[in-house]
Amino acid sequence: MKRRIVIHADKPLKLAGSKTEEDLLRYLSDEIIGVIDPKNAGKTTGEVLNCGGDIPITASFDELIEHKPNYLLLGASSFRGEFPMEWYPMVIKALQMRVHILNGLHQPLNKVVEFELLSQKYKAKIYDLRNPGEKPLKFKGRVDTQQSKRIFFASMNAGGSELPAMMESLKALHRQGVSADWVPTGMASNLIKGKGFIAESLVSDLISGYLESKIAELDQKFQYVFIEGQGYMRDPLRAGAFINLLHGARPDGIMLTAGLKNSKGKDDLVAGVRDFQHLLRHVKKAPFVGMAFTAPLLKESERNELRQALQDELVLPVFDPNEGIPDKVVERIKNIQKG
Repeated sequence: MKRRIVIHADKPLKLAGSKTEEDLLRYLSDEIIGVIDPKNAGKTTGEVLNCGGDIPITASFDELIEHKPNYLLLGASSFRGEFPMEWYPMVIKALQMRVHILNGLHQPLNKVVEFELLSQKYKAKIYDLRNPGEKPLKFKGRVDTQQSKRIFFASMNAGGSELPAMMESLKALHRQGVSADWVPTGMASNLIKGKGFIAESLVSDLISGYLESKIAELDQKFQYVFIEGQGYMRDPLRAGAFINLLHGARPDGIMLTAGLKNSKGKDDLVAGVRDFQHLLRHVKKAPFVGMAFTAPLLKESERNELRQALQDELVLPVFDPNEGIPDKVVERIKNIQKG
């Protein structure tokens, strides 16, 4: 049965501030029937986030019942430690209606007695997305023996667009008949594709091992394997996941991603790229193929000027992934050599 997902937004949706919701609306829109966000109720996701088209935003779960949901997604972009009490009535009603729960919170809901009993009674499942559910996998250092070329999508700041850059790069390669697949490592990407893991939910010393295992599953089946990065090097919350994924990937090439809300952050962004180059010397030297860059809050003329300035300073193609991947970037990916 096709999923009919309602997303509960943990905080009000806003352009350049709702990364997980934007990724889901861009690449899973055919399975999303509505978003709960009281502040933006009455609008559509297209009006608020410029993606998702006419998907409605409502103030409550009750208003979306007529659309016959069968999944409710909670905590997709939240770092809440505990389940909020005010969500109890919504989850109880969803379970009573046989709506499955996709739980993105750090707190498992399968162990909450009330929810567990309702889940059993109404045969509605609770999926704790952050539970890896697999045995620990230790990094064995075999990734360099694999034949596929590995491209790591690395954000340089909080505005990075790893998933759009990766998905559009895949489409571009597929159009040219080049075989490529990807390893999802985040919340949105695992809902879109599955068969991955949520890096930030693993104990840090297991991340590289999980990634190595997932890459091995794709090796020899595809010419290219893309790896979705998480966080960025200066990120106090996710820097550990970022570094461990980089070690696990030991990439042959790097696609940089970044975003800015104004032009004042350019110099800091460039400095972050330089710092990342120094870091790579201690992992594996790999060439940059380009930078996927977004600045949705700026005027088009300001975005173009900023993009050109970055391109001149970094000596790299800089492009908006939501507008597609330039041919020169595709060629740079295809010209990557095994390290």
